[in-house]
Amino acid sequence: MKTLQALFAILLLAAAQLADADGLSYTNVQLQIASVQVQDDISFDDAVESLKLRANQHNLKFVGVNKLYKEIESLTGKPAKRMEIFNFCDGLTANKLLAADHMMIAFMPCRIAIIEDKTGKRWVISMMMDLKMIQAMPEDTRKSAEKVMAAMKDMMVAASTGDL
Repeated sequence: MKTLQALFAILLLAAAQLADADGLSYTNVQLQIASVQVQDDISFDDAVESLKLRANQHNLKFVGVNKLYKEIESLTGKPAKRMEIFNFCDGLTANKLLAADHMMIAFMPCRIAIIEDKTGKRWVISMMMDLKMIQAMPEDTRKSAEKVMAAMKDMMVAASTGDL
């Protein structure tokens, strides 16, 4: 039995070494996915407009959009449910986060998506940073990150209700 356990341990070790042979290292973080349904009387375009206007109120710069549904339509030749991914950035906060931990680049720019599901309901969805990572940062950086996270939540709610 001990021989079988030893062989199994050697196989696991070899498998682990093969998995890392590509040179990649991995960092585990806790993620939260926030979502809110867009009110039925709010159009997709109105939700987008509200999202962008609220971002501007929080001094988050709109830095791009990926209209993924258009790519799907182009590839399939068929209509696709509307889905767009919006990118926002606060350059000063980004700089602080990267100075504290270069792995924070994985969260940049801040992304908020608006999608239409298979039933036609619209949703605002975003990945939120690991709160433990934020809390472990220097105070000034933590406060800036918390401010951006609060802004993103506010933007999502504004998009869902059509608030300008």
